[in-house]
Amino acid sequence: MNQHTIDLVNKQGLQFFGSVNASISHELKNIFAIISETAGFLNDLTQLSKQGKKFELSLLENCSNSIAEEIERGFDTIRQMNQFAHSVDHPIKETSIPDTLTLAVKLTGFLSYTKKTQIDASAADITVLTSPFLLQNLIYRTLCAVYKSMDTKDTLNIFFHEKDPDTVSLTFSWGSPLALKEFPDQHTTDVADALGAVISISDNSLDLTVGRANDSLSAALTGKKR
Repeated sequence: MNQHTIDLVNKQGLQFFGSVNASISHELKNIFAIISETAGFLNDLTQLSKQGKKFELSLLENCSNSIAEEIERGFDTIRQMNQFAHSVDHPIKETSIPDTLTLAVKLTGFLSYTKKTQIDASAADITVLTSPFLLQNLIYRTLCAVYKSMDTKDTLNIFFHEKDPDTVSLTFSWGSPLALKEFPDQHTTDVADALGAVISISDNSLDLTVGRANDSLSAALTGKKR
Protein backbone atom coordinates (compact mmCIF):
# COMPACT_ATOMS: atom_id res chain seq x y z
CA MET A 1 0.00 0.00 0.00
CA ASN A 2 1.64 3.24 -1.12
CA GLN A 3 1.64 6.59 0.67
CA HIS A 4 -0.99 8.01 -1.68
CA THR A 5 -3.43 5.26 -0.70
CA ILE A 6 -2.67 5.76 3.00
CA ASP A 7 -3.33 9.49 2.72
CA LEU A 8 -6.52 8.87 0.76
CA VAL A 9 -7.83 6.38 3.30
CA ASN A 10 -6.96 8.71 6.18
CA LYS A 11 -8.86 11.56 4.51
CA GLN A 12 -11.88 9.34 3.96
CA GLY A 13 -11.55 8.15 7.54
CA LEU A 14 -11.89 11.73 8.77
CA GLN A 15 -15.00 12.20 6.64
CA PHE A 16 -16.42 8.93 7.97
CA PHE A 17 -15.69 9.96 11.55
CA GLY A 18 -17.47 13.26 11.02
CA SER A 19 -20.46 11.64 9.32
CA VAL A 20 -20.99 9.10 12.11
CA ASN A 21 -20.67 11.74 14.81
CA ALA A 22 -23.18 13.93 12.98
CA SER A 23 -25.73 11.08 13.03
CA ILE A 24 -25.02 10.48 16.73
CA SER A 25 -25.48 14.17 17.58
CA HIS A 26 -28.76 14.14 15.65
CA GLU A 27 -29.92 11.16 17.73
CA LEU A 28 -28.98 12.95 20.96
CA LYS A 29 -30.85 16.05 19.75
CA ASN A 30 -33.97 13.91 19.25
CA ILE A 31 -33.61 12.51 22.76
CA PHE A 32 -33.29 15.97 24.27
CA ALA A 33 -36.31 17.16 22.28
CA ILE A 34 -38.49 14.37 23.70
CA ILE A 35 -37.29 15.09 27.25
CA SER A 36 -37.96 18.80 26.73
CA GLU A 37 -41.48 18.16 25.45
CA THR A 38 -42.22 15.82 28.36
CA ALA A 39 -40.87 18.35 30.84
CA GLY A 40 -43.13 20.95 29.27
CA PHE A 41 -46.13 18.67 29.75
CA LEU A 42 -45.14 18.15 33.39
CA ASN A 43 -45.10 21.92 33.80
CA ASP A 44 -48.61 22.09 32.37
CA LEU A 45 -49.76 19.50 34.89
CA THR A 46 -48.12 21.50 37.66
CA GLN A 47 -50.02 24.62 36.62
CA LEU A 48 -53.29 22.66 36.58
CA SER A 49 -52.56 21.42 40.09
CA LYS A 50 -51.88 24.98 41.30
CA GLN A 51 -55.26 26.00 39.90
CA GLY A 52 -56.93 23.22 41.87
CA LYS A 53 -57.84 21.23 38.79
CA LYS A 54 -57.72 17.44 38.88
CA PHE A 55 -55.79 15.19 36.52
CA GLU A 56 -54.95 11.51 36.36
CA LEU A 57 -51.86 10.62 38.40
CA SER A 58 -51.03 8.08 35.72
CA LEU A 59 -50.03 11.03 33.54
CA LEU A 60 -47.23 11.84 35.98
CA GLU A 61 -46.12 8.23 35.96
CA ASN A 62 -46.11 8.14 32.16
CA CYS A 63 -44.04 11.32 32.00
CA SER A 64 -41.57 10.00 34.55
CA ASN A 65 -41.20 6.71 32.68
CA SER A 66 -40.76 8.51 29.38
CA ILE A 67 -37.97 10.71 30.73
CA ALA A 68 -36.24 7.72 32.34
CA GLU A 69 -36.39 5.79 29.05
CA GLU A 70 -34.97 8.68 27.05
CA ILE A 71 -32.16 9.21 29.57
CA GLU A 72 -31.22 5.54 29.30
CA ARG A 73 -31.35 5.79 25.49
CA GLY A 74 -29.08 8.82 25.75
CA PHE A 75 -26.58 6.94 27.92
CA ASP A 76 -26.63 4.02 25.49
CA THR A 77 -26.02 6.37 22.56
CA ILE A 78 -23.08 7.97 24.35
CA ARG A 79 -21.63 4.54 25.13
CA GLN A 80 -21.75 3.71 21.42
CA MET A 81 -20.19 7.07 20.58
CA ASN A 82 -17.35 6.41 23.02
CA GLN A 83 -16.79 2.91 21.71
CA PHE A 84 -16.61 4.25 18.17
CA ALA A 85 -14.30 7.09 19.20
CA HIS A 86 -11.88 4.64 20.84
CA SER A 87 -11.61 2.65 17.60
CA VAL A 88 -8.90 5.11 16.56
CA ASP A 89 -6.83 4.58 19.74
CA HIS A 90 -4.71 1.84 18.16
CA PRO A 91 -3.85 1.81 14.44
CA ILE A 92 -3.49 -1.98 14.52
CA LYS A 93 -4.84 -4.41 17.12
CA GLU A 94 -6.65 -7.71 17.56
CA THR A 95 -10.23 -6.82 16.69
CA SER A 96 -13.38 -8.77 17.46
CA ILE A 97 -15.55 -9.40 14.40
CA PRO A 98 -18.87 -9.72 16.31
CA ASP A 99 -18.14 -6.62 18.41
CA THR A 100 -17.32 -4.61 15.29
CA LEU A 101 -20.46 -5.84 13.53
CA THR A 102 -22.65 -5.07 16.55
CA LEU A 103 -21.31 -1.52 16.85
CA ALA A 104 -21.68 -0.89 13.11
CA VAL A 105 -25.32 -2.04 13.20
CA LYS A 106 -26.00 0.25 16.18
CA LEU A 107 -24.34 3.21 14.49
CA THR A 108 -26.31 2.73 11.27
CA GLY A 109 -29.43 2.42 13.41
CA PHE A 110 -29.39 6.22 13.74
CA LEU A 111 -29.96 6.56 9.98
CA SER A 112 -33.44 6.99 8.51
CA TYR A 113 -33.07 4.17 5.98
CA THR A 114 -31.79 1.45 8.30
CA LYS A 115 -33.54 -1.94 8.15
CA LYS A 116 -34.16 -4.73 10.63
CA THR A 117 -30.89 -6.62 11.13
CA GLN A 118 -29.93 -9.85 12.85
CA ILE A 119 -26.38 -10.99 13.61
CA ASP A 120 -25.72 -14.69 14.02
CA ALA A 121 -25.46 -15.13 17.78
CA SER A 122 -24.41 -18.78 17.63
CA ALA A 123 -20.97 -18.16 16.10
CA ALA A 124 -17.92 -18.08 18.34
CA ASP A 125 -15.94 -14.88 18.70
CA ILE A 126 -13.41 -14.39 15.90
CA THR A 127 -10.63 -11.82 15.98
CA VAL A 128 -8.44 -10.40 13.23
CA LEU A 129 -5.25 -8.35 13.45
CA THR A 130 -6.23 -5.22 11.57
CA SER A 131 -7.14 -1.54 11.82
CA PRO A 132 -10.30 -1.39 14.00
CA PHE A 133 -11.27 2.00 12.58
CA LEU A 134 -10.87 1.05 8.92
CA LEU A 135 -12.73 -2.24 9.44
CA GLN A 136 -15.55 -0.34 11.13
CA ASN A 137 -15.53 2.04 8.17
CA LEU A 138 -15.79 -0.78 5.63
CA ILE A 139 -18.61 -2.59 7.43
CA TYR A 140 -20.52 0.65 8.00
CA ARG A 141 -20.28 1.54 4.29
CA THR A 142 -21.43 -1.96 3.37
CA LEU A 143 -24.44 -1.79 5.68
CA CYS A 144 -25.44 1.63 4.33
CA ALA A 145 -25.33 0.43 0.72
CA VAL A 146 -27.36 -2.70 1.49
CA TYR A 147 -29.95 -0.84 3.57
CA LYS A 148 -30.53 1.73 0.82
CA SER A 149 -31.28 -1.05 -1.68
CA MET A 150 -33.33 -3.38 0.53
CA ASP A 151 -37.10 -3.59 0.62
CA THR A 152 -38.59 -2.26 3.86
CA LYS A 153 -40.14 -5.65 4.70
CA ASP A 154 -36.85 -7.58 4.39
CA THR A 155 -34.47 -8.46 7.20
CA LEU A 156 -30.71 -8.34 6.82
CA ASN A 157 -28.97 -11.40 8.26
CA ILE A 158 -25.26 -11.33 9.00
CA PHE A 159 -23.12 -14.44 9.46
CA PHE A 160 -19.39 -14.80 9.93
CA HIS A 161 -17.01 -17.75 10.01
CA GLU A 162 -13.39 -18.73 9.43
CA LYS A 163 -13.15 -19.35 5.71
CA ASP A 164 -9.72 -20.93 6.14
CA PRO A 165 -6.83 -20.53 8.61
CA ASP A 166 -5.88 -17.17 7.08
CA THR A 167 -9.20 -15.50 6.28
CA VAL A 168 -12.60 -14.68 7.78
CA SER A 169 -15.81 -14.37 5.77
CA LEU A 170 -18.66 -12.01 6.65
CA THR A 171 -21.88 -12.75 4.78
CA PHE A 172 -24.70 -10.22 4.50
CA SER A 173 -27.87 -11.86 3.16
CA TRP A 174 -31.38 -10.55 2.49
CA GLY A 175 -34.71 -11.75 1.14
CA SER A 176 -35.70 -10.18 -2.17
CA PRO A 177 -33.07 -10.03 -4.93
CA LEU A 178 -31.63 -6.57 -5.30
CA ALA A 179 -29.00 -4.69 -7.26
CA LEU A 180 -26.64 -2.69 -5.08
CA LYS A 181 -26.45 0.75 -6.63
CA GLU A 182 -22.92 1.90 -7.46
CA PHE A 183 -21.38 -0.33 -4.83
CA PRO A 184 -18.61 -0.66 -4.05
CA ASP A 185 -17.85 2.97 -4.81
CA GLN A 186 -14.28 4.25 -5.04
CA HIS A 187 -14.11 5.21 -1.37
CA THR A 188 -15.20 1.73 -0.29
CA THR A 189 -12.79 0.11 -2.73
CA ASP A 190 -9.90 2.15 -1.34
CA VAL A 191 -10.68 1.09 2.22
CA ALA A 192 -11.15 -2.55 1.17
CA ASP A 193 -7.83 -2.52 -0.70
CA ALA A 194 -6.09 -1.04 2.33
CA LEU A 195 -7.48 -3.82 4.50
CA GLY A 196 -6.74 -6.48 1.91
CA ALA A 197 -10.46 -7.29 1.89
CA VAL A 198 -12.41 -8.79 -1.01
CA ILE A 199 -16.08 -7.95 -1.73
CA SER A 200 -18.22 -10.46 -3.66
CA ILE A 201 -21.84 -9.64 -4.52
CA SER A 202 -24.76 -11.81 -5.72
CA ASP A 203 -28.51 -11.11 -6.01
CA ASN A 204 -29.26 -12.10 -2.41
CA SER A 205 -26.00 -11.76 -0.52
CA LEU A 206 -22.70 -9.97 -0.15
CA ASP A 207 -19.53 -11.64 1.08
CA LEU A 208 -16.77 -9.65 2.71
CA THR A 209 -13.54 -11.60 3.13
CA VAL A 210 -10.81 -10.21 5.37
CA GLY A 211 -7.44 -11.62 6.36
CA ARG A 212 -6.68 -12.78 9.88
CA ALA A 213 -3.60 -10.54 9.69
CA ASN A 214 -2.43 -7.84 7.30
CA ASP A 215 1.33 -7.34 7.43
CA SER A 216 1.45 -4.57 4.81
CA LEU A 217 -1.26 -2.58 6.59
CA SER A 218 0.46 -3.08 9.94
CA ALA A 219 3.75 -1.85 8.51
CA ALA A 220 2.12 1.15 6.85
CA LEU A 221 0.14 2.32 9.87
CA THR A 222 2.72 1.62 12.54
CA GLY A 223 5.79 2.67 10.54
CA LYS A 224 7.48 -0.66 11.14
CA LYS A 225 9.33 -2.46 8.37
CA ARG A 226 8.09 -5.90 7.47
